[in-house]
Amino acid sequence: MNSTFRRIGVANGYTWVHLNTGEAAWGTRPDKRAFMLGKMREVESASDRPGIFADYHSTTPDLSGIDRARGLHMVRDPRDMLLSAVRYHMTSNEAWLDEPSAEWGGRSFREQLMGYATLEDQIAFEMDTYMGWTIERMAGFDRQEVFMNVRYEDLIVDHDMTRFHDVLVHLGLRGRELINGLEAYWSSSLFGERSEHDKQTTANHVFDSTARQWETRLSRSCIELIESRFGDAIEKLGYPLGS
Repeated sequence: MNSTFRRIGVANGYTWVHLNTGEAAWGTRPDKRAFMLGKMREVESASDRPGIFADYHSTTPDLSGIDRARGLHMVRDPRDMLLSAVRYHMTSNEAWLDEPSAEWGGRSFREQLMGYATLEDQIAFEMDTYMGWTIERMAGFDRQEVFMNVRYEDLIVDHDMTRFHDVLVHLGLRGRELINGLEAYWSSSLFGERSEHDKQTTANHVFDSTARQWETRLSRSCIELIESRFGDAIEKLGYPLGS
């Protein structure tokens, strides 16, 4: 989605604004609405074209009073998110993963994660830290009658781009802008025409793009552990419980 909307911005002359600018890796700035409104004024003064405002953590601020706002909120099955997080946090080159922390006796997040002997213990660690934080915010996200909820599982198989077409229409794209949006999606998708640069820059992110990996890769006890903690969130997001 990051590369898709950056491409859409370039093709259509939209300004890209990252709403997590200035935040700690997993923190949320207290003045986020004021920050966003300031960036909106900058975009409007520089161009007659709209801006694309991106947020990684479902912490988009209150949009009341902004009638022209339209949004996309992308969700994924928390069980697959946890499985993916363990793999990613063991191999990613993000600097924060190797910063020593007093919380874990001077060990880094990666060292603590890799110190657990079983996948179930690693999943539990992710639930107690950043991925638990992410799942709670994803499930509790206020759509504000502005955002369209879209599931990862639907987009990863959207080879004919009908679902993403609906997304672009919801966001207000028409005509050539909409065509540019579909081309950007195709250029960024795992099933589309990704460049070698895209493949290299996302190498640590992409292990297995299929949906419902948790059904075969997690033990019954691990699934029960996750669902005992996040069962309400899983169902709220529209996924059936498996235990």
